[in-house]
Amino acid sequence: MKKITLFLVLLSTFIFAGGDIEPMEPIIDTPLIEESSALIPTGIAVLGGAMNIKGYPDDWKGFYGVELSFPCLVSDSVISQIQITNYDNNDLKVSQINANPHYVFNLSQSSFIGVGPSIGVARLEKGNETDTVFTYGVGVSVRTNITDSFFIGAEARYELSAETDLSGFKDDLTNAKVFAKLGYSF
Repeated sequence: MKKITLFLVLLSTFIFAGGDIEPMEPIIDTPLIEESSALIPTGIAVLGGAMNIKGYPDDWKGFYGVELSFPCLVSDSVISQIQITNYDNNDLKVSQINANPHYVFNLSQSSFIGVGPSIGVARLEKGNETDTVFTYGVGVSVRTNITDSFFIGAEARYELSAETDLSGFKDDLTNAKVFAKLGYSF
């Protein structure tokens, strides 16, 4: 392993120490390189919608939260979203924080659709018991800039989680969410 690491370090040193090298054309042309800076500004939004947990069949209950969205540091075609949400279904409370990078596709100059994974942590409370579980899933979102500063959007997500063991709730936190957002870009 040490020999491979040493070889890779030496190889990269020779590659980058070659002096002036003409820039290469990209192999894959991403669709939003030039447009996304204006399309995906940093923003904050309030969220509201419905969530259905697997252990509570046919029981869609409301949830709310906030979202911080910003252009991805690695790719101009990806919007990064950090969401904090709360769900309260009488005896079960769920507080969650998620990171949701979405690859975006333009629908128009002011609208886009995004698709991507979701990873997060959820804190569950049932009576006097609490548990924390890791969550992961996939989602799709749509967003439209109403003005230069305000936007609206919607998102649907399906999430899975590690198992939890709270009194009367021995299962995972598999859930579906559908929600809307109203936000301000700056």
